[in-house]
Amino acid sequence: MEQAGYGQYIADNIRSFPFGVPIYTDEIARDVAGQFRIELDQAKILVNVNLKRIADNNGLERYQKGIYYKAQETPFGKTKLNTAQVMRDMYLVRDGQRIGYETGHSFFNRIGLTTQLPKYKTYATNAFRQKGNRVEEKLGVILRRPQAEVTNENYHYLQFLDVIENREKIAVDALEPEQTLLEYIRQNELDYFRLAGYASQYYRKEVLLRLGELAAGALIETTYRPEGI
Repeated sequence: MEQAGYGQYIADNIRSFPFGVPIYTDEIARDVAGQFRIELDQAKILVNVNLKRIADNNGLERYQKGIYYKAQETPFGKTKLNTAQVMRDMYLVRDGQRIGYETGHSFFNRIGLTTQLPKYKTYATNAFRQKGNRVEEKLGVILRRPQAEVTNENYHYLQFLDVIENREKIAVDALEPEQTLLEYIRQNELDYFRLAGYASQYYRKEVLLRLGELAAGALIETTYRPEGI
């Protein structure tokens, strides 16, 4: 197919996107490669070659390298990109598979353990492999490497164990923090044996001890709860 045919296909693809959602050039390239049965590297070149003209003709805005979005003119100016979706796509869920989860101060706030509202959200994600943390100012997030490879099956477990590990580092002002933790276990149907297994394999021994104390407290409460309560 001639170059113009590729360009028209890419333009039609981009026009199908609603305003404000991220458009990833790598995804467009994969679609082009599949549609025309060409190599992915060739498709990426075609997307890059055609993108500037397509952007000019379709109100496309560049957010950062590889990410664009369609902006709509309003009386208050152009609409912005939905950055929450960018964060989710880049650091939490990719191709339908869980790759990360919220943790740290922002997660403590979200589940009600603290009323302190941090400046940034914190994500533990497979997309971040280095030691320590990295601040993504543009997205307003702090990234860190998870204790284990995050999957659909284990992310709630790792997320909960992070809370146990961080209890002494983050100020907790909830009136009944243990009940908040137990409610998280109930809502997400976490298994204590699996929690203990992940704790012993990936976390410090103190985390396993604290988990045992929490489980013992829950057992005592259930066993000795007065009738009718």
